[in-house]
Amino acid sequence: MKKMTLIAGVIAAAFSFSALAAQTPAQEKTAAATAQKAENTADYLIGKTWVTTEALDQDGNAIPATDETVAGFFGLADYEKDGSVKMYTPEGKLKLQGDWSFSADGKTRTLTGKNDKGEVLFTRVVENIKVTPDEYIYRVYPKPDDKSHYADIVHKPKSAE
Repeated sequence: MKKMTLIAGVIAAAFSFSALAAQTPAQEKTAAATAQKAENTADYLIGKTWVTTEALDQDGNAIPATDETVAGFFGLADYEKDGSVKMYTPEGKLKLQGDWSFSADGKTRTLTGKNDKGEVLFTRVVENIKVTPDEYIYRVYPKPDDKSHYADIVHKPKSAE
């Protein structure tokens, strides 16, 4: 009888495993909700002016805003619901305009810089590290072929003055 119980248990376990391998409609709905949630995190950026507060290296050490590897990332940014973006120097001078978007999974942000005529000047993709209503951190690699050295660029919403 113990042998029969053991065999029944093995069969039940195998059936459960194969059932888990196939995605149910509920699991598909959860996956779709996860993708939707990733898209919604982009909404956290809209309607606020974001200020670069610091840059941190791969060891968590502060990188000075004057360091050439991060200096261009310091300033202010306004992300609009229509997908447009304007970025300013720390002093408030316009430094770039263009379009922005998040990947469907929310893992990256694409920024397309454009001139006054709407012509594309560049496209940059960064890894999103943290996206909340109170903090936005993305990662850049000073040497694109070296993923062991990076800078996390930290932004917070500009406080009302």
